[in-house]
Amino acid sequence: MIHTIVQKTPLSRENFLIEVAAPHVAERFSPGQFVIIRLHDHGERVPLTVADVNRKKGTITLIFQVVGKTTEELS
Repeated sequence: MIHTIVQKTPLSRENFLIEVAAPHVAERFSPGQFVIIRLHDHGERVPLTVADVNRKKGTITLIFQVVGKTTEELS
């Protein structure tokens, strides 16, 4: 399933906040649960913690630190 990043905010040089349009995820998940992201079909699977959910907008908020190739690409 493809989801779109609707907002990306740098929190520091290595930490980022992204808001992702994911209505099916937003209706089922709560902060503290994990989602698995992949940037492309053959990409690495990266678990990230859901920091916030906006069911009305159908978005989830993820905060991550750049620690490798995939999170570098995501930043």
